[in-house]
Amino acid sequence: MRSDDFFDRLNSRVSGLKRKYFDSAMTVSLRMILWSLREFLRVTLAELLCPIYAMRRLNFKAQANKRLRILITLYGGIGDMLMYSLAVKEIARRINCEYSMDVVSNPWQTEDLRFIFSGFDFLNVVQNQPASVESYDVSLKINRVVKILACDHAYVAQKSPWLYSFCIANENFFMEKGQFFGKAVPSHALLDQWSILKHQKRIQQPDQPEILGISDQSHTLLSVKPDGLRFIETIGLRNAPYITIQSGVNRNDKTCKSTRMWPTSHYKKFVELFHAAFPGVKVIQLGFSEKFCESIADADINLIGKTSLDQVAALLKHSLFHLDGDAGMVHIKKFLNGRSIAMFGTTSAELLGYPENINITGNGCNSWCEWVTKDWFKKCLRGLEEAPCMLSIAPETVMEAAKKIMDKKEYSHSVVAQNIEESKIADYVLSRNANRKIKIIDIFNKNGLAVARELRKNFDDIIFFGSNFKFDSFAKAKGEGLQLEYGCLYNISMHDDSSDVVIWQSGDSVIPQLAYVLRELFRMLKPNGMLIISGVSMSVDDLKAFGIEAQEISANSAATVFTKTL
Repeated sequence: MRSDDFFDRLNSRVSGLKRKYFDSAMTVSLRMILWSLREFLRVTLAELLCPIYAMRRLNFKAQANKRLRILITLYGGIGDMLMYSLAVKEIARRINCEYSMDVVSNPWQTEDLRFIFSGFDFLNVVQNQPASVESYDVSLKINRVVKILACDHAYVAQKSPWLYSFCIANENFFMEKGQFFGKAVPSHALLDQWSILKHQKRIQQPDQPEILGISDQSHTLLSVKPDGLRFIETIGLRNAPYITIQSGVNRNDKTCKSTRMWPTSHYKKFVELFHAAFPGVKVIQLGFSEKFCESIADADINLIGKTSLDQVAALLKHSLFHLDGDAGMVHIKKFLNGRSIAMFGTTSAELLGYPENINITGNGCNSWCEWVTKDWFKKCLRGLEEAPCMLSIAPETVMEAAKKIMDKKEYSHSVVAQNIEESKIADYVLSRNANRKIKIIDIFNKNGLAVARELRKNFDDIIFFGSNFKFDSFAKAKGEGLQLEYGCLYNISMHDDSSDVVIWQSGDSVIPQLAYVLRELFRMLKPNGMLIISGVSMSVDDLKAFGIEAQEISANSAATVFTKTL
């Protein structure tokens, strides 16, 4: 161990003990003696008594000089890990040197991690926690906030000055705000209150040094897979409008009833009201397991315990809205660029509510109580059978919220131009747009950034979506005035009606579940905007699904331009 590393650790340890035991100098002294003895033994055994092992470590470092190795451990439910995935993504895109990144959680949550990060090449999901972290240059965990577990400061500073500064900033935060790093009770409750006072959302908690730029408007990442979309068709929902609901908790809560749940009787009443108001819209009930979720008798289709995570994602992606308490599926729906009606009581809507959702807080209790006690989610702190906060949210109130979402604009779609040469796409966009500030989205372009670079000469706001980027791509694109974002062809992280121009130049002529790709592209297109597609075969039936009466479009080098209007 280098002497400066040792003294850095010594100073950090002394400062932390002084803050924790400020009223007992004797306690600080005794703990420092024990810590010093432990450090002496660790260094002696590792370096002095085992020189061969020490040389192997040095040789390994020399061989690994070409890339950084990073280990990230995530803790929490699927909603928590979705929020943490934004921090993982933002860390990865800023490193700007060759690296490998492993992500791990509890073994029973590996499936959740693979669901979240599937399709994105910047990391590897690990099945089990590595037995040793010696081979990693940085090891950190995220449980609400980032904690640096180990960092080879000198090596990291040499390879990635940004990652070094990130580690130092989070180490300093740990020393200054150690009260947020203890057990869930009461550290999480303290952190939540602190975040609310700072006008932060839960999704921003892993970014306490505020250098990742995370907000509730950040571009998300979550894949929707063709097999999941096929499942929609197998249950007769391809062209049928539907909403999704959930009454229950996931397996991680280890309880069949939770204070975060809306009463089953309220769900039943809501379904009755909804069917009366919207008889042509189906109600689909989701849930992880029949053991943890109560069935709603009037739901049109009950899928409790009958779906994989990929199927749940596909269903949530194309539901008109999702109705739930503060639960994981609300977060999944957000990462699918959709809307929920989310009901809050024991947790804070101010902290957890997303701006695109309709967030309803019950008035049966005057305060949220998350992590005030260890079993806050299992039983009401006031000793009541039903949590009054959730019980006080009337089905009629939720129904009024549903009517607001269902009152959606109806669009028509049409072809406005055909047979435009791919090399002339930038010229075509320029000929019809004089405003430099229009938003242009370029997705999965077979020609890479060629069109985006050409458009950048005349337009300022261009985002390129893909799933595979080299480590230095983000910095290079930023230098050219372009923005790169991770995305999935079936799930692009853009709001509805948000983009003036959407360009898709596919390298594959036949796309599985093409109708859902087209639905996604039209969704984010502004009224009277331009959707430009080339390289894709579209049948008459594909076009009819959008009310477009046109002949079949073959996959060739020419582009077709679509639009949508009110």
